[in-house]
Amino acid sequence: MGDDFVQAFSNMNLQQNRRRRRRRGRRRERPNKLFILRGLPGSGKSHLAREIKNQFGSAEILSTDDYFRNEDGDYIFQGYLLKQAHEWNRNRARSAMEEGLSPVIIDNTNIHAWEMKPYVNMALEYDYEVIFREPETSWKWNVNKLHRKTRNGVPYKTIERMLDDFEEVSNIHDVLNSEMPRRYYPGEDYWR
Repeated sequence: MGDDFVQAFSNMNLQQNRRRRRRRGRRRERPNKLFILRGLPGSGKSHLAREIKNQFGSAEILSTDDYFRNEDGDYIFQGYLLKQAHEWNRNRARSAMEEGLSPVIIDNTNIHAWEMKPYVNMALEYDYEVIFREPETSWKWNVNKLHRKTRNGVPYKTIERMLDDFEEVSNIHDVLNSEMPRRYYPGEDYWR
């Protein structure tokens, strides 16, 4: 009888541990979402952002490119303002998350993992689920087609360079473990 009791108790204890582990392993669904779009110029990020917005009914689409648009909506890129433009976009993202707006969509190229780090940190701070998305267009790696499709006149050589630099990211840990290089912006020529 003693052995039966010990065996029954051991089995019960194992089952409880399994249930506890399963509960702990479940991901908690976060109600607010941050979509970080990535892709080369002309790959369809802005179209994807609008699709996501339509799917949810509304969304905050935040693009650093907006900084370079004048009152008429014309795009006038000035490379020396790029650092300032990214800071402006990050501030808009922080404000949107402070207000609890959802989803928030970051519509930037996000070529390097470290470029997304401030957004991921904000999402963790404000308890947003982070979702990385890339356009699924057939031309997303074709520099010739990208150059033809880009709306902002990004030069061919720049798109080529961005393709060479594009880093794979599969989760937030890839981003959180990334480091910004010493030279934050290599100069206006790099981006044009």
